[in-house]
Amino acid sequence: MIEKSMLGGLRADDFAERGWAHGRLHAEGHDWQRFAASWDDLVPDAYLGSARCRRNRRYCRLLAHRDGTLEPLSGSEFFQKKAVNRVFGDQLRVFAPLTDATLVSPGFLHILRESVAFVNEVAGTRDWELGVHFIRVIADPHEASEPAPEGRHSDGHSYVLIYLIGRHHCVGGENQIFQRGEPEARHSVTMTEPLEVLVLSDTTMEHAVSEIRAVDPSGPGWRDTMILDFNTVPDPARVAGRTYRSLQ
Repeated sequence: MIEKSMLGGLRADDFAERGWAHGRLHAEGHDWQRFAASWDDLVPDAYLGSARCRRNRRYCRLLAHRDGTLEPLSGSEFFQKKAVNRVFGDQLRVFAPLTDATLVSPGFLHILRESVAFVNEVAGTRDWELGVHFIRVIADPHEASEPAPEGRHSDGHSYVLIYLIGRHHCVGGENQIFQRGEPEARHSVTMTEPLEVLVLSDTTMEHAVSEIRAVDPSGPGWRDTMILDFNTVPDPARVAGRTYRSLQ
């Protein structure tokens, strides 16, 4: 099982002062291995166009109620405005959904609950709509791949959590965190350990990630991440795609 930890012991007051935090949950055992294997079942991203990137992904939406209930929402549409995402903005992207087996896996639910608990500690307990992105960025031999073709950016949410799931035969993938309006990064890190996590206030910070490159000339390398988008919900009854089910 994944050991219980509040995102590696991160303190909400430290996060509130800086606008970002870097920690790690512990990953071990059968539940973790089964959850991490979900990245082998992702689907090629059909929206990349000429972007210098190759990636597979799945996506889902959840309603995290203030009482702790996690409700899956129907539909896997994802939209960002051009002002937020200059590469993929102003187009409705529909990704392959997470599988039912992944949605109910103990490893996944543990990470979600720890993430929601931390954001509630930072922002005050409330209802949240979560966007959940499973992403594998792939670098072929002699051809680098950009995890974020949009470059330095924010995503248009309240909070963003970036989890490393794993790396395979690749180098690069350094995350940089910037205060808006500042030229130099406040924090840079190449995450290498499973369930290392960066937590960002998306309203005050921007982030970027460098390209990855394969280290084995005979085959591809890849970097697996899970990204959680937190959006405030004034009225849960008005959230689209309600299923009124609870993930246990």
